[in-house]
Amino acid sequence: MEIDLRSLLSANPILLIFTIIGIGYILGKIKLAGIEFGSTSGILIIGLLFGHLGFVTETPHAGTFGFIIFIYTVGLQAGPSFFSAFLADGRRYILLALIVSLTAVAMVFLITKLVGFEYGLNAGLLAGALTSTPTLAGAQDAITSGLASLPETMDADSALQNIGAAYAITYIFGTMGLIIFINYFPALIKIDLVKSAEEYATAHGLIKKETSGQFTSETLPIIRAYEVSEEGIGKTIEQRVLEFGKVGKPLRVRRGNKILEADNDLVFEKGDIVSFITNIAAHEQSQSILGHEILDPALISFQIIKKQIVVINQDAIDKPIKNLDMAADFGCFTTELIRAGIKIPITGETIIQKGDRISVTGEELNLQDLADKLGYFEGEVEHTDLVTFAFGIVAGLLLGSIFIKFGNLSIGLGSAGGLLISGIVIGFLSSVNPTFGSMPVAARNLLMNFGLAIFMASVGLGAGEKVVDAFISAGLPLILCGIMITITPVLVAYAFGRFILKMNPALLIGAITGAMTSTPSLSVVTEASKSYIPAIGYAGTYTFANVFLTFAGTLMVII
Repeated sequence: MEIDLRSLLSANPILLIFTIIGIGYILGKIKLAGIEFGSTSGILIIGLLFGHLGFVTETPHAGTFGFIIFIYTVGLQAGPSFFSAFLADGRRYILLALIVSLTAVAMVFLITKLVGFEYGLNAGLLAGALTSTPTLAGAQDAITSGLASLPETMDADSALQNIGAAYAITYIFGTMGLIIFINYFPALIKIDLVKSAEEYATAHGLIKKETSGQFTSETLPIIRAYEVSEEGIGKTIEQRVLEFGKVGKPLRVRRGNKILEADNDLVFEKGDIVSFITNIAAHEQSQSILGHEILDPALISFQIIKKQIVVINQDAIDKPIKNLDMAADFGCFTTELIRAGIKIPITGETIIQKGDRISVTGEELNLQDLADKLGYFEGEVEHTDLVTFAFGIVAGLLLGSIFIKFGNLSIGLGSAGGLLISGIVIGFLSSVNPTFGSMPVAARNLLMNFGLAIFMASVGLGAGEKVVDAFISAGLPLILCGIMITITPVLVAYAFGRFILKMNPALLIGAITGAMTSTPSLSVVTEASKSYIPAIGYAGTYTFANVFLTFAGTLMVII
């Protein structure tokens, strides 16, 4: 039996797309000089190869489908934290993300005027140099939706090929080059990232503990029972908790043959035995205060579990974790905080933002009470509201189809902008009311990655035919210009952040990697600083950067 793979793939475009995605993911796991290619790079490279070899897809809407799913889910991801970040400490992060976007756009316009790149190459140059897929999506959508005014000598397909080819040529340095530059940049300007991170952590009360999700003596709660000491007799439970430092919670009290709930106003009597939940360190340090330990199964038979809580309730937002009194009121302890997909240091001074995901350990019933106070358990959302998901996309597409005309110039959001805004609004409303537009994080991440994979495979196939010609005709200028556009916004943003905003260097460089939407670069900074402090800055700018860079892509092809 003989199988003609070329004919098989050519005749089956769906098979072709998924073949590219599969091989691309395998390629993405390869490391070059210790730097992983990444799935996006792998899919793009394999797509370009297949496109160059003459494979084309007869389902052009596959890329559009991937683009719609990707951009909309980017909005959903940004929604819960977008407005709260904007109202809280968002000013600095908005300005940094805006500075990076405006600097890059201005550089591209200037370079285009000086070098005279063919139409479409400028948008691909911007997207590739910043490794910003939303920028690419915004530019391509403006072409396909008719928002852009094409030159008389160019059709939409040629413009799309130019965008894709320039993106592919500049993307590799945008990824690898930025990582290398960020790695050596602190040394070039003589900054000690470790010292800067420590200074910021000390000033903001973050030096005590930077968790990685692992249990420690300060985060693992255990339950022990103690005979009330002479010092505690005649005092209420609330008084003893305050004297103990509010680091734990009494659960039950044995008084003779009776088991009593440990209410705050309950007064201890001689012979009482109380069960107490706190972390191991507190138990070890305070046994003399609590009293003599007693083994009483009826008092210590509780189940300790770990849950992830999504913070949405207004009473908990923009407050330090210590103000929530989780240990004293609920007997619960935090082990990890995730914001915008990034781990954030946890201490009593860490400020909670809407949409944060906090991993908490504690007794099951008390954990439920804590979840009611903060928001809801991540596991409670087990289904996807496909009705809201579908109509959210419909609303975004309709919003993007609205144009305002000024003479011959049409101005509108385009599908990318409409979908992004719709996703942000739906994501925000879902954070306020989890039953509306519900979507588990795993489902959202799957859709985002799946949409991105389909979109990148289509981009590679479309650009593959012209990428070699584009490289021959403008390859070296594109690469050199891409290097400038990758590095210049970093320098401008750093100067602005240090001298205007007066930001800590470790926090600032982390914020710049977020404004460049470069997660691999963040990993370099956190490793160099030996701290999670840069991740705070990254989480602050990343959301805004995705929004600004999407519109930047549209702007590049309509002006």
